[in-house]
Amino acid sequence: MLTKTALPAPATLAQLHHLLDAGAALAPTYRGRLSNHLPMAQQALLELGASAARLQAWTESYEVHLEPRVAARPGSVTVERDLGRPDSETAWHAHFAARIAEIGAAGTLRKALSLLLPGVGAIAFHGLIRTGHAVLAGHEGELAAGLAHWAAHFLPLPTTADGPPLELADWLPALSKLSRPAYPAGALIHGRMQAWGESPDFAAVAGRLRHGPDALRDLALLAARTYAATGNFTVLHLLTASHAMVVLEPWWPAPQLARGFSVAAAAGLLASGAEPALMLDRPPSRPWPALIAAACEQDDAHVIKLTHAAWRLGRRWPDPAWRRAVERAIPF
Repeated sequence: MLTKTALPAPATLAQLHHLLDAGAALAPTYRGRLSNHLPMAQQALLELGASAARLQAWTESYEVHLEPRVAARPGSVTVERDLGRPDSETAWHAHFAARIAEIGAAGTLRKALSLLLPGVGAIAFHGLIRTGHAVLAGHEGELAAGLAHWAAHFLPLPTTADGPPLELADWLPALSKLSRPAYPAGALIHGRMQAWGESPDFAAVAGRLRHGPDALRDLALLAARTYAATGNFTVLHLLTASHAMVVLEPWWPAPQLARGFSVAAAAGLLASGAEPALMLDRPPSRPWPALIAAACEQDDAHVIKLTHAAWRLGRRWPDPAWRRAVERAIPF
């Protein structure tokens, strides 16, 4: 008589919350200005169906790269002085935690997005992305941490309303004609995006993408198709950032503020150096269950987050590009 093999116990929301509570002792950045991906990937693994043992093991293996949070007395923050100041992150964290305690998570998020959406490219979109995962996790402490990461690294990019709006197929060639600014070899994504924002003529082109009801979908698919064709690391962040924008959409204080995302996406595309792809390089060959199972066994937080973002975006906007992008990240 055959005996059934017990399936591994699945990760649970309670386990995730316990891990997020413990992770609050870790710094939001490490090795200078690299974002701590631990809470983002933990939430993604839970939703992708990882086992409790896998979530715990992945956490322990990733934690060794991180640094402890430096104890500091949080001071008060002011927008004029502290927005975009990395050394103010502790103070911003205390500010948003207090706001959540006072008016709740939803009210805090809505007010914070009024302030933060114009600087949505902060620290290579990781403030936005961490906030999106915090919302999905339903964890107030992590929400305060995500918003603080965004505020402390706020990245405003210039834009003007001059010139008629451009369709995506015309906007991309207009971006490609801009002269590349100088930045040091090995510059991080945030620094390259900032350099593009400061370059001549960027402002006159970046904000001219026509913003209809499908603008966010089109930018997300552009990121998926371009990543599928190139495997570009910077473009990967555009896809996960697009997903975070979708997660936060119910709390956008005004749809027009989302225009800041297209400007940041322009800077990200230019910083990537990748050739944008409006068409898919080839159809995907593997089904979602196989891709998701493979993603749960990955050690790379970026691959886990990409799979999670593409899978969720595919449920909202069915398209083969999502699976093809994940296939690029998880080769046979």
